[in-house]
Amino acid sequence: MTTAFHTPAALRACLIAACCALAAPGALAINGSQLGGYGIKNAGMGGASIALPLDASAAANNPAGMAFVPSSFIANIVVLQGEASSNFVLPDNKFNVTVGQLAPEGGINYVISPEVTLGFSVSGGGASADFGRPLLPVPGAQTAVSTQVALEFIPNMTWKPRSDLALGAGLVLAQQQFSAQGVLAVTPGGVVGVPGHGIQTASGVGARIGVLWRATAQLALGATYKTLTPMGPLGEYAKDILAYSEGHSDIPPEFGVGIAWKPADAVTLAADWMLIGYSKVKLMQDPNGPLWQDQPVLRLGLAWDASAAWTLRTGASRNRRPMDSSRVLQNFLTPVIFETSYTAGATLRLDPTSDISMSLEFNPATTLEGTGPSTGSSMRNEGYVLRLGYQKLF
Repeated sequence: MTTAFHTPAALRACLIAACCALAAPGALAINGSQLGGYGIKNAGMGGASIALPLDASAAANNPAGMAFVPSSFIANIVVLQGEASSNFVLPDNKFNVTVGQLAPEGGINYVISPEVTLGFSVSGGGASADFGRPLLPVPGAQTAVSTQVALEFIPNMTWKPRSDLALGAGLVLAQQQFSAQGVLAVTPGGVVGVPGHGIQTASGVGARIGVLWRATAQLALGATYKTLTPMGPLGEYAKDILAYSEGHSDIPPEFGVGIAWKPADAVTLAADWMLIGYSKVKLMQDPNGPLWQDQPVLRLGLAWDASAAWTLRTGASRNRRPMDSSRVLQNFLTPVIFETSYTAGATLRLDPTSDISMSLEFNPATTLEGTGPSTGSSMRNEGYVLRLGYQKLF
């Protein structure tokens, strides 16, 4: 073992864990532990969605939006893919890894009456990474591997007190699946490997509410709030890497506002501002762990109805990274360091009641060099999220 492991700065980083983003796709996420957007059409517009419901996945963004979605269903497949390279503690201890995952997305909506809708949206994601060897050559260290999968099922209901105003509410029924091995801990005797505990699962229940006002035929305003979703314990991980939160990795609360504007019949502009409350999640506040801060996010999008058959979309998203450079060690296996993404998408209408869509979210290469206790470590990521989907009205 080299002296680099025994410096006071390194000892302050006393738990290096793959536990900072269990609620969603970690290494491929753009907004901390979350994707840049949900719903294939909104994802093509930088994720802007709070005032712009486009299909039956709208409850994953703002449940009130389902009031303006016709009776329909949409089914999407989400492909997450990325590349990561990292330097861990020592200058020559470099890792290159490919991460990837498939996830479902979509929803169904029923217009019960002009005032009431009932619906069900699904959003999900995940990531897995295999570093191929231990992070450091220390006793008990296993090959560094992590897997994260999460799904949110959102049954929802909307009510229109007026034709231009909708209120919506939904339950967030969440499921997590997590595994990690190759985690390292610092003990009085030095750095040692923490045994893995295989795949563990947890569930939890939260809620989301929202309002959407179509002020004019050209202008819409929306707001939404998602509560903290308390999750159950992730098995044996409660004894070591998740001990600070007693094995729980809760899903953070969110607040967001949005605007959508049609400056011309064929053009729609949309913008969202949201705040993801990582400071409310106990695991994220572990002084020896991730230590994430609340994250503001700005999302911008544009859609153009190029013809009767085609709609083209583009957008961008910008956030403030929830972790700082001094926490590179603690976030090494889930390097969620993206701050900017660019998106594009398209919809082809097959007939008056069905269409197919695609969207692509690109996260440019981003590098974070460790400082303070993380000096000597670094991480670099780039990735994309591809969606393909089919919608049917009924």
